[in-house]
Amino acid sequence: MKTVEQEIKLKGIPISRGIGIGSAFFFTFADDEAPDFKISMQDIDLEVSRYQLAIEKSRQEILQLQLKLKDEYIEEGVDILDTHLQIMKDPLLTTAVENEIRQTRKNALFVFQVLIKKYQKRFQSIKDPFFRERFKDIQDISRRVAGYLRESVRVGLAEIPYGSVVIAKELSASEVAEANSENIYAFITENGGVASHAAIVAKAKGIPYVSNADIGLIFEKMEDNPLIVDGRTGDIIINPTAKTLDFYKNVYKQVKGHLSKLQKESSLSTETFDGYKVKLSANLEMVNEIDHIRAQGNYGIGLFRSEYIFLSGEDFPSEEVQFEIYKKLVEKLSGLPIVIRTFDIGGDKQLKNHSSSAKGNSFLGCRALRYFLNEKEIFKSQLRAILRAANYGDVSILFPMVSTLSELLEAKELLEEATQELLKSGHEKVCKLKVGCMIEVPSAAIISDLIANECDFLSIGTNDLVQYSLAVDRGNQSLQKYYSPTHPGVIRLIKMVVSEANNHEVPVSVCGEIASDPRFIPLLLGLGVNEFSLASRHIPVIKNAIRNTSIVAATKLAEKVLTLSSSEEIMKLLTDEYRNNVPEDCFYNY
Repeated sequence: MKTVEQEIKLKGIPISRGIGIGSAFFFTFADDEAPDFKISMQDIDLEVSRYQLAIEKSRQEILQLQLKLKDEYIEEGVDILDTHLQIMKDPLLTTAVENEIRQTRKNALFVFQVLIKKYQKRFQSIKDPFFRERFKDIQDISRRVAGYLRESVRVGLAEIPYGSVVIAKELSASEVAEANSENIYAFITENGGVASHAAIVAKAKGIPYVSNADIGLIFEKMEDNPLIVDGRTGDIIINPTAKTLDFYKNVYKQVKGHLSKLQKESSLSTETFDGYKVKLSANLEMVNEIDHIRAQGNYGIGLFRSEYIFLSGEDFPSEEVQFEIYKKLVEKLSGLPIVIRTFDIGGDKQLKNHSSSAKGNSFLGCRALRYFLNEKEIFKSQLRAILRAANYGDVSILFPMVSTLSELLEAKELLEEATQELLKSGHEKVCKLKVGCMIEVPSAAIISDLIANECDFLSIGTNDLVQYSLAVDRGNQSLQKYYSPTHPGVIRLIKMVVSEANNHEVPVSVCGEIASDPRFIPLLLGLGVNEFSLASRHIPVIKNAIRNTSIVAATKLAEKVLTLSSSEEIMKLLTDEYRNNVPEDCFYNY
């Protein structure tokens, strides 16, 4: 009789929150060396056609995956797969391979694998995590194409049995996109970072995910017992005892029950229990998300990231194309407000035909507003499109990545030029837009009094504010311990911005990730923030956090936080406060 292994607890990096309890499923893919052989002259065209068919079948698979993700309202995944489709159009994956087959008379699979290995050598020499992530996209595509060239049966995550915890060395974005979230209870991988494309899609699907795990040990020690994955803490429990299993089943039940209860309370007002009213808006990236947002309530759009309408393409859309998109959005909101942020490219968002924006460090170079002040005609075409769309509803404009007052003033001048151009071209009515400025860099925070004097509203982008304040690349997994939104310097910058905005009677909102973390809400309220813009799926949790605090207690909490000297102290205080306010939320309280 086989002896039962002792309970083993492993620690990984939490990637996507949640509790997963299921059976281990070890997921592998064929990655064997390709055979190397010559083909006859008369078979060259056949071999090229076979390669072209493999590319086309792979492309059709990705298109089907996109449709699946659109049905699930997972637009982050749709964007990532758009990148895959663009890569597959690259001549290096089309004509270059076809020419190599003809010139060398080698079989397609071998030629294709040699090309991918060349890519790998180039990308391994680049330290920038953005480019390392791009190679993962290429690997993802290559596995799919190679599978068709081998004519092998491909097992995807769509076919994984019900109740599985998927364990793999690494997962790609398209593999996670295929996953049936009803069947797959969690992911465990050996490699993978918080900012990886696979992580983004897993979060959007709500599948718990822990990376940096010893999957060899799991394979060695795993019995026919359930496997527990705690995506909140990074804990992985092999062969859990009955007591441990009961504990996590109870936690899972509480999490599901709590979220279900909050969904039923969606019609309740957004205010603290002592009557302080707070405004919640939704962030929007893709146009077809708007129907999903409207179905959840009467929420305006606090941030529309306009660059996502074209990042999958090769160039900027025309004024007319943009106008039709903005108009459609505005009309669907039926009078509710929308804030359109002007294009923010650079950093981790690149456009194929405009690589100049990515020279050097793309986060510190010619990014966002700085880029478009050098590309005035492109910028004004967007401004004209937004101005025209404003005739159909409540539209405001938001300038990203402002670092100096002169940048803001120049952007406002171009907005006025765009207005005059429309009037001269025959447009009888051009609305005057409310103008906002994103506070994302320390220099803007420090001169927020000057900026507030020139704006109708401010929006604090905390993701970049943390990154630039602490000199930490948030996409670099090895630096995650330094990326801390609770750093006293970050908190004081937020306080400075809010105080100056309030002094000038200018509304200020927070739109970064901390706006969707309920533990931060009392602190932000206490600092004077009363507007939040966040992904719509987080709205019920944030509304509940607001309703379970008082503005008096929040103010006292903020005063206490401003006296603390370390990130750890502040995070503990926020966690304790949230646990006292919302003890039933096991998703964040643990």
